[in-house]
Amino acid sequence: MLTAVLFGSMVVLFALSVPIAFGVGLAAASALLVMPKVSFEVIVQRMFYGLDSFLILSVPLFLLFGELMESARITDRLVNFTVTLIGRLRGGLGHVTVATECVLSGVTGSGAGDAAALGSVLVPAMVSAGYRTPYAAALVGAASVLGPIIPPSIIMVVYASIANVSVGRMFLGGFGPGFLAAALLMVLTSVLARRRGIPAGRRAGLGEIVGATRKAFLVLIAPFIVIAGIVGGLFTATESAGVACVYALVLGLGIYRTLGLRDLPPIFIRTMVTTGQVMFVLATASVFSWILARGGVPDQFARLPMFSDPTRPWLILMALNVLLLILGCLMDSLAILLIITPMILPIALRAGIDPVHLGVVMAVNLSIGLITPPFGSAMFVLMGISRCSMAEFSREAWPYIVVLVGALLVMTYVPGVVLFLPNLLMGLD
Repeated sequence: MLTAVLFGSMVVLFALSVPIAFGVGLAAASALLVMPKVSFEVIVQRMFYGLDSFLILSVPLFLLFGELMESARITDRLVNFTVTLIGRLRGGLGHVTVATECVLSGVTGSGAGDAAALGSVLVPAMVSAGYRTPYAAALVGAASVLGPIIPPSIIMVVYASIANVSVGRMFLGGFGPGFLAAALLMVLTSVLARRRGIPAGRRAGLGEIVGATRKAFLVLIAPFIVIAGIVGGLFTATESAGVACVYALVLGLGIYRTLGLRDLPPIFIRTMVTTGQVMFVLATASVFSWILARGGVPDQFARLPMFSDPTRPWLILMALNVLLLILGCLMDSLAILLIITPMILPIALRAGIDPVHLGVVMAVNLSIGLITPPFGSAMFVLMGISRCSMAEFSREAWPYIVVLVGALLVMTYVPGVVLFLPNLLMGLD
């Protein structure tokens, strides 16, 4: 009864276009009506408890870091840097898009934000170079999927807080899958460029490469400051986010001078609005997860045929991938993470699946949802920039989605892709 009320009311609310946070929260409130001896006060208590974490404090700081770096117009420096290195390849601007996103992911950690930053610069440039507009938008969208995979990643921070695993191990675990996905995207881009007759770009001289590298160097080392500080034990994830914000202010105000003091209030306001949206989702999903646990839903979930046999972890992982890919088309990634993780984590641990491996697989799944219809957030951003329809975007994006799902399957069934770096640099857990 509880499960039917909880998920049934949530589906109805989503079908009525109720915002994710309100839909999850109202579904949780409706479930309380069928739970004896539980007062509505628990909603406020669990919302507060869900955010009462020093690790969660890193989320608004990483959001501020991304806003500062994007407002400092770092995208232009990164694009110029990658153009000089690989722009000479056939379909050069496509490769530039993927390579730039690999670096930008290490700065912002936000797929939708990266789609906006890259799309505003590279979609017009690709169209001018002869790319079809929907294809240019789909290519930027596919690249933006790397945003929550290559660290720092807000999805990974939230998962680490739920699963009680090391943020450093999660961040390191994202590098292998992120670069594998990037390599496959670039291979597909080369194939499509040859089929569509997209020409190679101009070869840059050594002086241009040196100049572009010098201009982008301080941006390129920003991700290493964050990751090295966490892995090296110099500071926690929350402290590293604070250090990153200070670094971004120094770059924007003092070195590049692309930010002024009058630019800071709008940046802080945008960060506060985004933080409020994210935290509201986290808070209401925390109530939802508590009701799931209180009602014994994880135990019911574990008795399903595809999750009930701990001797077949491959089947558990396959079922999880299918479930998350479907949910990723319909819901916000953080809400999915907070609802599914408490249910799947005990099952995975019982089957011997490493929690870091599980977390990265979930992060990649949810990132693919950024460009899948009907509710992919990065898809909507790029449709607005390129003025293409959902049908046009989806038609051009599907080959990239297939490639990304292929990368997902590799990292799902070859755990070393995820665990090699964490085990090498931080030892076996």
